[in-house]
Amino acid sequence: MSKTWKDQIRNFAAIQRAGAFLVTLLVILLFLPKEKLFKYEYQLNQPWKHEKLFAPFDFGIKKSESELQNELKRVEETQPLVFTYRKDLTDEIIHSIERNYSASMPDSVTACDSSLLYSIDRYAEVLSRGLLERSNEAANAIKPFDRIFLSQENKLHSISFHEALSITEVMDSIEAITGAINDSVCRGLIAASLRRSIKPNATYDDSLTQKLLASELSKIVEIEGKVEKGTAIIDRGDIVSEDRHKVLESLKIEYGERVISDTGFHWSIIGALGVICALIGLLILFVYMNQQRLFNDPRPMTLVLSLVSISFAFSTLAIGSDAISIYAIPVGITPLLLRMFYDFRVSIFTFVISVLIIALYAPNPLEYMIIQVSAISFATLFQAASTKRSRMLATALIVFIGYSTIYVLMTIAQNGHWSGINTELFGWFAINALLCMMVFPLIYLVEKVFGYVSETTLLELSDSNQPLLKELAIKAPGTFQHSLQVANLCEKVAGSIGGNSVLLRTAAMYHDVGKMNEPQFFIENQIPGNNPHDDLEPEESARIIINHVHRGIDYCRTHKLPIDIIQFIQSHHGTSTVRFFLNKATKAAEDSGNELEMADFSYPGPTPKSKEQAILMMADSVEAASRSLKSFDKESIDRLVDGLIDYQRSEGQFEDAPITLQDISNAKRTLKLAINGIYHQRISYD
Repeated sequence: MSKTWKDQIRNFAAIQRAGAFLVTLLVILLFLPKEKLFKYEYQLNQPWKHEKLFAPFDFGIKKSESELQNELKRVEETQPLVFTYRKDLTDEIIHSIERNYSASMPDSVTACDSSLLYSIDRYAEVLSRGLLERSNEAANAIKPFDRIFLSQENKLHSISFHEALSITEVMDSIEAITGAINDSVCRGLIAASLRRSIKPNATYDDSLTQKLLASELSKIVEIEGKVEKGTAIIDRGDIVSEDRHKVLESLKIEYGERVISDTGFHWSIIGALGVICALIGLLILFVYMNQQRLFNDPRPMTLVLSLVSISFAFSTLAIGSDAISIYAIPVGITPLLLRMFYDFRVSIFTFVISVLIIALYAPNPLEYMIIQVSAISFATLFQAASTKRSRMLATALIVFIGYSTIYVLMTIAQNGHWSGINTELFGWFAINALLCMMVFPLIYLVEKVFGYVSETTLLELSDSNQPLLKELAIKAPGTFQHSLQVANLCEKVAGSIGGNSVLLRTAAMYHDVGKMNEPQFFIENQIPGNNPHDDLEPEESARIIINHVHRGIDYCRTHKLPIDIIQFIQSHHGTSTVRFFLNKATKAAEDSGNELEMADFSYPGPTPKSKEQAILMMADSVEAASRSLKSFDKESIDRLVDGLIDYQRSEGQFEDAPITLQDISNAKRTLKLAINGIYHQRISYD
């Protein structure tokens, strides 16, 4: 037996859901932190809540990350720079002296060669101390009493920077050397030659400096103590002091390393992925059991799992970073964004699952979960009350206040005083709150990528000033008023049996826009006594009536309305028949003996696929038929509502919609009350 198109759609949805699940696991696997899960949960300055802990094996007490960083910083700051004495530069200076002397010696002056040789020898002795290159950026940062190394003949000599040869000393040496020359002319020429040749002959050696620095850094020891197997580490109720916290952190690291080395396999990763799979499976099961309509559509699970994996990826990056706090990651975007498309339960449950997965690797899991779930739940509830974009800043403020308040209360509860509050976290809370405002531009991205329509967009589309609705009000005012009444009825029914009232109202406003193509053929737009159908055959009349569905779809596509609205136009009559003209044609066919084509009198469908589409079908038919009632008493209205909806159910119009008999019964009751309210008897004032 060949598969139907419905089976193919279900198979496609299942494949896409499975693909989204596997991609989510792959992303989580790629971003899994290197630290392994530890079975004990503890916090600094908090009581130890587990049984007495003994060292399961010998392990070293590692220095804390801050201690290691301080040591590294101290070594880097105190490491002396190396300046290398260069013999080639000294030789170049001597040659420069000789050239300057020869160039400046006049022919009339007696040779001063002996004085020159004497001066050069003495000057070379001075330069052998090494004239440092002080214009270098590294040398500029050296303080006078800092130690430096002078490298000469492959030997390092440690001296203070102020002890090194300076320009002033060189100048003084030149004065002393040339001062011993008796001939004033020779003395002046030689002194001038020596001064012009002054330049550094000991340059900064970055390569050797870095080698010495690396050598010193390698001497830093990460271990500062040892705990032997069987040693009591901490007992229940003991406070996790800084020293004990350091021991516990060392045990945690050693434990993770031993798990891998002993088994030769990353069983901890397998276990963590198993927990994560269970949590994601719980999320999928929740959607399946509570929102089957969303489960059957592959897009919701794809969006939900995408947000879970993105939140995990960014959070684990923050966990492994010293520069960013985990509280700066706006995981609250997940429920705030989902609330724009789904109900509060799906949004919050997805967020809770996401937080649980992240908490597996968070530094303080319990604190993280309480702060995140409490603060973001408040913000999501606040946002759920209104989808106006004007609440953007207010939502961000609620996020910040929620984080700050819960954090302060948690800290006081844990420490019993205010001193444990880390004020830096308030800055990260503010960044998180501001980033949560990204949810509003992300709405448009999700709408484009997943083909969704947010409640914010639906509210904008339901505005009667929208171009298509304004055109409907002008060309078919009766239809426009009918649409308004249907929208009101839909909202009332959605309130009684559940459903997206914003989507329903918007769809109801557009469901009959196709009628403005030929408005005069629809009773709500006709002038009494002037019915153009009187001059048409039943088949032609039925074609015009049915065609308003096709024309409505065309109008919506031209104005680029979402597919969600178009689906309501397609299904609001389902596969029902135009009964008035069908009956008329049937009678004519019986009189003439001709055969009747039922397809000419049937709407193309499909039948409603959602509760909202079924509600629109019921409200539309009841509102339209109520206009033809001659008596508006309770009995007449009850008969009308019961007859219409029972007929639709008998035709199978609700078979594909997730609506129960109880829902239909409640919808009837709500519609009866609403119609009675519209057409209630008024007191005569004549």
